[in-house]
Amino acid sequence: MALGFFGLMERELKNIITFLDTVEIDKDEVDGEALKRASDELDEYRKTHARRFWTSLALIEKWAPLAQPLRILELGSAPYFFTALLDRHLPCQVVGVNIQAGVWPGEDRGVTGPKMVRLRRGAEASPLEIEIHVFNIEKDPFPFEDGSFDMVLCLEVIEHLTYSPTHMLVETHRVLKEGGKLILSTPNAISIMKTVALLCNRSVEFPYSGYGIYGRHQREFTVGELKMLLEACHFRILEVNLANIFLRSHLPAAKRLAFAILNFLSSLPLPYFRAKREYISIVAESFGKPCAAYPKNLYIHRHLYPAAEEGLETD
Repeated sequence: MALGFFGLMERELKNIITFLDTVEIDKDEVDGEALKRASDELDEYRKTHARRFWTSLALIEKWAPLAQPLRILELGSAPYFFTALLDRHLPCQVVGVNIQAGVWPGEDRGVTGPKMVRLRRGAEASPLEIEIHVFNIEKDPFPFEDGSFDMVLCLEVIEHLTYSPTHMLVETHRVLKEGGKLILSTPNAISIMKTVALLCNRSVEFPYSGYGIYGRHQREFTVGELKMLLEACHFRILEVNLANIFLRSHLPAAKRLAFAILNFLSSLPLPYFRAKREYISIVAESFGKPCAAYPKNLYIHRHLYPAAEEGLETD
């Protein structure tokens, strides 16, 4: 039975990788040629993140509301591979949110209103056109009505923020329907890979990025920090997963072996090692009113953050 399950899982993973190999950006009204030219970089991204895509899809299908089709807001949707997978696997309407590559916080490049990104998906499938809104999710109001979405996806996004994930969560709560689901995933700040790097006197900080300030990880989180922040902002935690999921089959053999050993250690059924798996995914449900919470373990100089709007709870 177990062999059958894992065989099915690997076959589905290969199907996803095969499909992703056909996805190409045909037209991009947000970033022009920047992503279209980055073919080698995107190929590596596809290979590394394929299992993450697969597990995220399974989580969305598990917690999707019964009402179909889903209306989904995908924060940080570039480079649009997961958007294409959502369209392929679920009856849904996906609205994407991005910030332009290379832009600085507060900088205005004159891009306003919804933009369009068109994807090619092989020779036989019709092109996929995606509605993309360009704004800064940690400082701008989301340009959507209250209760507009069944789900908000925040996959591999929160670690890129520089100033206030609270603003993003307040606006996410507002645009979700009552009882709507937030699915959030992020690398684990205390993964065993980082622990070993520090023991070897190596930095775990991320390099500067040509994509701008939002192109690198600014602050990673532990499970405890995410639960504290989400609950304070009036999200009820429904499911928490820690897993080793990044594919490294394209790396040299010696590096693959090193990662396999570390993954084995963190897969041991002991609380200390479980907490050191490389990836966190959380499903949360909005409740009550949006709450602008600034937990003291995550924020300093809290008095300088914007005051809550009228009618909005604050902590």
